Amino acid sequence: MPRRLSRNWEEKKMGIKKFRFFLASDIEKEEAWLTEMSRQGLHFYKYKFGMYYFEEDPNVSYVYQTDFHQQVDDAYFQLYKDASWEHVTSYIDSFHYFRTKTDNPGIKKIYSDAESAVESLKRMMKMYMAIFLSLIVIQIALLLMWRGSIIDYFSNGIVFSVILLYVYLLSTLRKRIKYYLR
Repeated sequence: MPRRLSRNWEEKKMGIKKFRFFLASDIEKEEAWLTEMSRQGLHFYKYKFGMYYFEEDPNVSYVYQTDFHQQVDDAYFQLYKDASWEHVTSYIDSFHYFRTKTDNPGIKKIYSDAESAVESLKRMMKMYMAIFLSLIVIQIALLLMWRGSIIDYFSNGIVFSVILLYVYLLSTLRKRIKYYLR
């Protein structure tokens, strides 16, 4: 009896993968890129560690929206559904991806006013600040255990590089918050 391929394997075989790196503060750029990819017939359906998965269909086009919300419930998803937005996927239970057809009359993003944008950015800042502080503790621990080996240099270099990335991310989020508060 021939073995059936799993749905997961079929998705990998038939889907198109693209690696792209966006910081959390670049949600609008990510949305614009996903919308442009959809105009080209590639429709986003999954995200994992910088890898975007697309299915191909030149007959339809979508507008995408990404929202950062932790601890969401059914009412949250229903709000989007009632406004004609389809939930596509979520990443780390915090970044939620939605789409609606481009021919949908009166497309209006949910949580797109300045006050909602500031609240979303503040939630992101809080989450990333907790991760940043954890990285600082790890860096201090690594320095306290310093023995001068190649592994010490390598691990400290990686953690320090990630700390610099988080400093940039946090400063960008802060600038975005100030922009919306004007």
